[in-house]
Amino acid sequence: MGAKFLAVLGAAGVIASFLGAGFLGAAVLITGVLITEADAAETYRTTQTVSVLDAPNGRVIDKFAAGEKFTSDENNGSFVRVSGYFPNGGKWRKNERAWWAADKFLQNITPPALLARAKGVKRALMVDKKHFTLTVFDTIGSEKTVVFAARVGLGMDECLAADEGGKCYFTEAGEYKVEFKVFDPDGIKWCIPQSMEKEARYAESVARGERCFRGSLGNFALNIGKTYAIHGTSNPKSIGKRSSHGCIRVKNSDAEMLYKLMKEGDQVIIGE
Repeated sequence: MGAKFLAVLGAAGVIASFLGAGFLGAAVLITGVLITEADAAETYRTTQTVSVLDAPNGRVIDKFAAGEKFTSDENNGSFVRVSGYFPNGGKWRKNERAWWAADKFLQNITPPALLARAKGVKRALMVDKKHFTLTVFDTIGSEKTVVFAARVGLGMDECLAADEGGKCYFTEAGEYKVEFKVFDPDGIKWCIPQSMEKEARYAESVARGERCFRGSLGNFALNIGKTYAIHGTSNPKSIGKRSSHGCIRVKNSDAEMLYKLMKEGDQVIIGE
């Protein structure tokens, strides 16, 4: 197996930032760990205290506490072999010993793999603001083929009143590209930035001291630069409307498919 990036969100490590009002208004920090390792095939998280065995159905030699993460390169259907782990929640460490754990107490949090595409294919994503649609198409020579389509929600394309902060939120037409991708198995965390706390839609939450919401952007997102991201939503009724701060919303299932279809560097076009 070739080297593979695994983004394990929620552990300590590399910080990926989405900048701009379109995603978190100012700056959103999503922490994670990036692993480059030939045998790092899948990533798991324990759902309760789990015994570490010296073989499938073997003797107990250690334990993983609930919520601990590790990587595995072998799964026999009932047990997984521990190929690496995160001691004390820190950096990933390769495991040289025979460690196994029962998979019934594990959550697979491996980012979905990129779907295969034909050799020589140039893939692009186009957003049609007029019709609230998103289309992914492949180009080989002069031939174009549509591979995926979805409905979208867009930026409000207007400025708020002064008593709501007076900020303007647009989904601007232009050419972009996939800068990087984010996956969080627990749901991407979004926090109300100070620049948005006067907005009427957040008044009650701010008054209660609630500023952060996990899963409001779904589990998958593509950062396309210039403060924008294409992401899922906890409010599917906003699809087909202009209500975001500039980002492009899709259904959560569509966000997952886009995560699988698109890779860093793929072209994104937003058209009027």
